[in-house]
Amino acid sequence: MSFSGPSPAPPPVLGAASAAAGGLLLPGRPFSGNELRAMELDGLLVNVLEGGYVGAMDTVTPAHRALAAAALVPEGFRHKVALGRMTAAWVYGCAEPAEKIAVLLDHRYRATSQGRCRAIHIHEVMLGPSDTVSMAGVAVTSPLRTALDIAVHAPEEDAVPALLALSSAPALKCPLGYVRQALQSRDRLPGKARALERIAAALAARAGEA
Repeated sequence: MSFSGPSPAPPPVLGAASAAAGGLLLPGRPFSGNELRAMELDGLLVNVLEGGYVGAMDTVTPAHRALAAAALVPEGFRHKVALGRMTAAWVYGCAEPAEKIAVLLDHRYRATSQGRCRAIHIHEVMLGPSDTVSMAGVAVTSPLRTALDIAVHAPEEDAVPALLALSSAPALKCPLGYVRQALQSRDRLPGKARALERIAAALAARAGEA
């Protein structure tokens, strides 16, 4: 299944270029995991996700979250996948972190050769060039692709809140009407009717807020 448009554009580059530039501290760079946890207890650091930390005076950014999530993906597998679905919504600051990191693996690769990693959930999909952006060197599904995937695949209790949050962030340029139009243009999309119902529910909730 692909949500890419007919004329894909090169993925924009967002955020910092590296973990160091992004300000994210990971175990071994240069502190151990125990040292990082101790600094968190002392109020010097804030945990972003698992072993990723930033300074207590720093603002946690999407780049920090992308780097922290990517650190949980096996290194040799990282370049093949994009953070997606509810994990991408979390990276954008529009959802809580999920129990497992959701990654999208393009169908051209084989998931069976990657081994098992309990921290991630792999979804084999079709990804076009316009479906992902590079954030601090980490591939993340674009705001539109994220919203479409959430409308189709997210758990019922998560879908509408995440769609509302994504559409409410001006920088993401992903209003609900745009998401609905993109869904309506997809033919033979499994789950399309339910996805449109979720968009309608989000639009109704937005109207009720006005």
